[in-house]
Amino acid sequence: MSNSDSRMPKLVISGILIVALGLGLAATILSNYLETSKGTANFQLMGKVDMVLYDQSGKVKDERHFDNMIVDSGFEGVASRIAPHDGSINPTSPYNYIALGTGGTSVGSSQTALVSELPIGGGYSRLQDVQANYSTTSGKQIALSVTFLPGQATGTIKESGLFDAASGGDMLARQTFNTINKGAGDTLTVTWTITLSTTP
Repeated sequence: MSNSDSRMPKLVISGILIVALGLGLAATILSNYLETSKGTANFQLMGKVDMVLYDQSGKVKDERHFDNMIVDSGFEGVASRIAPHDGSINPTSPYNYIALGTGGTSVGSSQTALVSELPIGGGYSRLQDVQANYSTTSGKQIALSVTFLPGQATGTIKESGLFDAASGGDMLARQTFNTINKGAGDTLTVTWTITLSTTP
C-alpha cells in the first residue's frame, strides 16, 4: 500500500471529526439562543388612520386609509401612563382628541404638534372621542372616531394628529396626505386605530 493510500482513511476520519465538531458547536449556539429568547417578546405600538369624506347627500366623495407615525413624545406619553416619570406629562389625560391641519411637511419622529393646525374658531376645534372602542377581534386595538360636520374644518386638509388635550397638549401620532377638500356642506369622518401587539 502506498503512503497516499494509507493517509486516505486518516483524512476521512479527520474530516468527519471536523464536521461533527462544527455541528455540535452550531447546536450549542442555537440552544443557547433559544434559551435566552424564551419567554421574551417585543412590544409594538402601530397606528393607522382612515378618513372618509361625504357630500351633502351622504355619498362618499373621498376616502383615504394609511399608516401613521407614533412620534417620540407619543411613546414617552405611553410610558408615562404606565409609570409617570415626567412632571410635564399628565398621565390622567387620554389621547382622544383628533386634530386637522393644512401643513404638508413630512412626518418626523421628533414632531410634537401639527405643522399648521386649523385655528380654533370659525367652526373648527379638535374633536374628542369620549369613549373609544377597544377590541381584540383583529389584535388588541383601540379605535377613536370623530365626525366633522358641515361647517366644521371647511377647506383644504393635509394632516391629522392625535392629542391628549383640546388645545396644546402632547401629540401621540401624526399623518400627512394628499389634499382633502372639505366643502362647507361636507361631512368628514376620521378614525384613528392604534394596535398594541407583541412579537416573539
